[in-house]
Amino acid sequence: MQVLDDFAKSYLDKLERLADNFKWIHTQYDDLKKKYDNQYVAIKDRKIIDKDIDHDRLVKRMNITNYDESIAIEYSCNR
Repeated sequence: MQVLDDFAKSYLDKLERLADNFKWIHTQYDDLKKKYDNQYVAIKDRKIIDKDIDHDRLVKRMNITNYDESIAIEYSCNR
């Protein structure tokens, strides 16, 4: 039972970090769209870690194969 509890806690921690990154994006969106217009922006721990105009290239370059890193990716559009 402890293994299941540890797994659930780990999973919930990752989801909370991901949600925190998306909340940060929401509060910073106006600045992001000015600075990174028409680009995908990757955020981890409330910090921009990479950006690209091509989503697949960004994911590939970051070597994201499973989404355990709690990295939020948002498209920034200034329209």
